[in-house]
Amino acid sequence: MEIFKDLTDITLHFSATVGINIYNEDGHKLGSLIDYFIDYEEIYPSVLAIQYTRSGVLFYILWEEIISFSYKKIIIKKEAFPRRSRTFPKTLNTKTVTSILANQFAGPTVEYPPLGQIVLDKQIVDTHGKKVVRVNDIQFIRAGKELRVTHAEVGLRSFVRRLSLERPIDFIVKVIHPHSKYLSNDTTINWKYVHAIPNRNIQKSVRLNLTNEDLKQLHPADLADILEDLDSHGREMIFSNLDPKLAAETLSEVDEDLQASLLENEDPEKAAEIIENMDTDDAADLLNELDDDVADEIISNIDDLETQEEIQELLDYDEDTAGGLMTSEIFEVTSDLRKSEVLALIQEKHDEVASFFDIYVVDENHILIGTLSLQELLIHKENLLVSEMMNDSDIKCLRANTHWKQVADFMNKYSMVTVPIISNEYELLGMVSVDDILDRLLS
Repeated sequence: MEIFKDLTDITLHFSATVGINIYNEDGHKLGSLIDYFIDYEEIYPSVLAIQYTRSGVLFYILWEEIISFSYKKIIIKKEAFPRRSRTFPKTLNTKTVTSILANQFAGPTVEYPPLGQIVLDKQIVDTHGKKVVRVNDIQFIRAGKELRVTHAEVGLRSFVRRLSLERPIDFIVKVIHPHSKYLSNDTTINWKYVHAIPNRNIQKSVRLNLTNEDLKQLHPADLADILEDLDSHGREMIFSNLDPKLAAETLSEVDEDLQASLLENEDPEKAAEIIENMDTDDAADLLNELDDDVADEIISNIDDLETQEEIQELLDYDEDTAGGLMTSEIFEVTSDLRKSEVLALIQEKHDEVASFFDIYVVDENHILIGTLSLQELLIHKENLLVSEMMNDSDIKCLRANTHWKQVADFMNKYSMVTVPIISNEYELLGMVSVDDILDRLLS
């Protein structure tokens, strides 16, 4: 018997199937459908079983035990065996998994939660639209004898449908505005872009799968926006699954009010790795927001002793001064190098330096003796010495104890993108960029 013989629709909505009565072949009513168990290992998951309730008790029936599925009723085989359970036990396959909750479970057998419970009215991450949305409904499609999930529905129309008000609202809209886009547009998200955020109260054994390349390839600024839109539980789950480099890049883009809470929820070793991947000035600013004991423990776990020392030095400065704003990750050279050697150094150190816009020239005692812009370096055709190209008179620089507002005025007066910061003995300590000043002005 064809399972969908009495169903004409190719596409089905979750909300339209909830409440369908379930009968066995003898006509005995077993209960009413309330949810589905699906194969989370598939990009477009197939339905494994349907969940129903009888007298307040939850049962499920395997999909292959269903004879007929329609909006009027569901009929199951006489020999079907209803199982009493809130979850669905599933043996994991050995294939590569790329879908939302994938194979991040312990042991060879997992307990899958019901689909509606995990997605409906919950926040999900849409990695295509790069945003956080709330799901109103779920779309299925008939595929042979199977029922498969294809889309999450997030628009106004799906919300109205969920409330069982689609027909009266459609009638009113057709009368008032017959060509309204509302009548034809369902806002949907392809299931392969859906990443559900497991709820701490529902699925204790389920963890978010963030090995999906779609999510990892998001720009850190987009990922930061997603984190800001999530609740604290979802935010922590995503952030804790990021590798240290991506976590550092994302943390720099996150609202300052959330940065500290995200970092302090990580263990000290992971937090230290994240800090090592940040610009030293941003790292110092962030550590300043943490309790001293927490910050000290994170610093003590930093493997790179030079980075550890630089951050500690920055923390010793008042955060409202040039010293508190500056980064020590600067590009400095000696005056005896030639143009070709400087260009080779730029290629070698491009991952280690915050900016190459200005090149700082120091002597053997690390005293600032000149500056050279990247533009000036590039326009010289000859392979000149740095000493022949640099500006060594009227060097524009500031002391580390200069207040940030004075730094802003100074940079504005001389139209500077970066300004070198020196000690009282003219030793080069670091630089402040216009980005650092803008952050202060905007905050």
